Amino acid sequence: MDDLKEFLEGIKNIFEKPVTEEFPKKEFETKEKSRGLLSLDLPGCIGCELCYKICPADAIAMTKLNYKFNRNARNEAPSIDFNKCISCGLCSQICPAEVLHHTKEFTVFVRKEDAFEDPFKLYERFKKEFKS
Repeated sequence: MDDLKEFLEGIKNIFEKPVTEEFPKKEFETKEKSRGLLSLDLPGCIGCELCYKICPADAIAMTKLNYKFNRNARNEAPSIDFNKCISCGLCSQICPAEVLHHTKEFTVFVRKEDAFEDPFKLYERFKKEFKS
């Protein structure tokens, strides 16, 4: 009898309006000192690994590059996992090359594979979308 009730409830739900809503319904203002997603100026990165070492959330991994930048002796750069990043700002404060910056953006969702696959692709994406 309970199975029949659950089945009929499921059939009823097919014809009702969905509960989920689009996000965000409207743009919201961010505060002046708020920290959003990180932006990385990849060609300026020197590959020092300080951001990787200081990150308390383990959101930064050093990734070998397939191309060479003059300033980057180790030929590696940080890849940022935005699912783990807590926007603490430690990485941008410790960066000697000043290539890590927080944007005012919060609503961009990135697949983990995108963040760790190729840091240069991520740099190009931020360069276009987040001018802060």
